[in-house]
Amino acid sequence: MRSLYFFLLFGCFSLVSFAQNFNGAVYGSKGTLEGVVIKNQRTKRITTTNGEGAFTIAAKVGDSLSFQFFTYEDRWLVLDEKDTTNFVVELIPKVNLLDEVFLEADPIFKEETFTKSFTSDMAIDIKKYPEKYEYNNNPNGNINFVNIGKRLWKLITKNKPPKVKPPPKIPITLDQYLYLFKEDQVINDSFLVETLHIPLDKKPLFIDFCISQQLDAALLEEKRKFLLIDKLVNLSKEFLELR
Repeated sequence: MRSLYFFLLFGCFSLVSFAQNFNGAVYGSKGTLEGVVIKNQRTKRITTTNGEGAFTIAAKVGDSLSFQFFTYEDRWLVLDEKDTTNFVVELIPKVNLLDEVFLEADPIFKEETFTKSFTSDMAIDIKKYPEKYEYNNNPNGNINFVNIGKRLWKLITKNKPPKVKPPPKIPITLDQYLYLFKEDQVINDSFLVETLHIPLDKKPLFIDFCISQQLDAALLEEKRKFLLIDKLVNLSKEFLELR
């Protein structure tokens, strides 16, 4: 009987010591971050930070947590005793995100190069078309600055690069959503209920709502998955407000 008592006491102690909720907050370069995906690598449970950057996740000392946000470097943290109270996690912004945006930049203006080019082109043009630069028949005998101005504008704009158009957006289809929630390790029914707070019986309605928003199918790519998660978190809030 005494052995059974100690066994039960040890079991209760283990549950208190190891099965608990860890609370924390995630910060970026400009303050708290909303929508950061936190995953317990042992239990595979997932949660996200709220509008104040705070989160709560079930874990135990020694568990490894991953923190992922699409514009920041991934971070891994092994929980220890000091993390049982509120703890702060800081993420570092990614240095290079050029593959996520389309840049359109005007050429750099260099006065010395421009002056040299303009002077050379003007000399050639005057030699070919002297009549354009003859003095006007007016009392002041001014040079025809209208033609010179046109020539100057043509020189400035001739090397301007064409605008780069982004590729056309192809929205995510119903079949793709159904496959995603069935096969993906992160975006699944557990993610739908525990993170997005959407009951399973409302899953078809939520998918229809997502289809109406025409999310870009490029978000299904693995390197853009965190962008998709962020979009789904925001859409779930709108969906729940509509209900």
